Amino acid sequence: MKFTVTTDVVRSALGAVMSAVPQKSTLPILGNVLLEAGNKELKLSSTDLEISITTSIETKITKKGAVAIPAKTFAEIIGALPQTELEIEAISNRLEMRFGSGDYKISGISADEFPKLPDVNKSKEIKLSAAVLKRMIQKTSFSVSTDETRPALNGVLWQTRGEKMTMVATDGHRLAKIEQENKKLQDLYDDIILPPRALNLLSRLITDDISEVGLIFGENNIIFTCGNNTLSSRIIEGPYPNYEQVIPKDGDKELVVSRLLLADSVKRVAILANTLTHQVKFSLRKDMLELSATNADVGGEAMERIPCQYQNEELDIGYNANYVLDILKQLDCEEVRFELMSSVSAATITSPDKSDDYLCLVMPLRLAE
Repeated sequence: MKFTVTTDVVRSALGAVMSAVPQKSTLPILGNVLLEAGNKELKLSSTDLEISITTSIETKITKKGAVAIPAKTFAEIIGALPQTELEIEAISNRLEMRFGSGDYKISGISADEFPKLPDVNKSKEIKLSAAVLKRMIQKTSFSVSTDETRPALNGVLWQTRGEKMTMVATDGHRLAKIEQENKKLQDLYDDIILPPRALNLLSRLITDDISEVGLIFGENNIIFTCGNNTLSSRIIEGPYPNYEQVIPKDGDKELVVSRLLLADSVKRVAILANTLTHQVKFSLRKDMLELSATNADVGGEAMERIPCQYQNEELDIGYNANYVLDILKQLDCEEVRFELMSSVSAATITSPDKSDDYLCLVMPLRLAE
């Protein structure tokens, strides 16, 4: 294998593929990047057996071939080199990089030992709007559970069968749900659950110059094509819980408040919240919201009052400040709407007019006596 390439091009490609190289693994081969030189294209690939990434580079190939090389070492060398043209050659699984007066050599492993990557069948590819897909990922993945005893909740549910495609994530304490128009996937595939790590990586790969993302649905995996990058991810086994059951349908109390004002106030008051529960008490009064927190460990108390729109009976309810702040970050509107029932019922949080098909839910905490 022999080819010529500039350091900035290799550095950019490594920026994508290094994301799938595991920090630690019982399989040493996974700590390598696979280099494959074809006719006019160089491919760099990595995998942790759950996610795999391949990045393609158009470059001058003198001799075709393939080799797996230590990812971290290769990335450190490329990262330290100046902007220059590199001549890279592999002979008997030993890689040599030459530029100007420099010469670097590292030992690799036979490409045959690298795990087989999923086949990309372009004939089955379906194109979706990159901006829509990126927005759906960003609006839901923050709510994914990290509790490994409930594996289905460790992923984002993607429903594509209806007139709208839906992404949902929940950890049992909060929930995020977004819907978008679904013209291309309707009735084609069953619901799938995807690891948030794969989705967040895809979101990073969708740069401003990417208008569409290709999807190829497999039996146990899904493949995304995004510019010069191909990302494959396993599908998490279900079933996913019936999330519709936990979304209140008949909240009879409505709170409307400035999103930024609420976020800033909650952030300040939460400084003196309990370090375990992060509880901030919401005391709803007519056109006024009082936020308060106490921390017995430091003898701390905090309270702020902010204006709001609220015309129902007085209500005191506790929330984890971090969950509320995470949700407020995701909303794009100037004001937010809380739909409430009681101090022990979940609240739904949306834009005041519910116009963007985005809904979040947060469960209350038992108020400290």
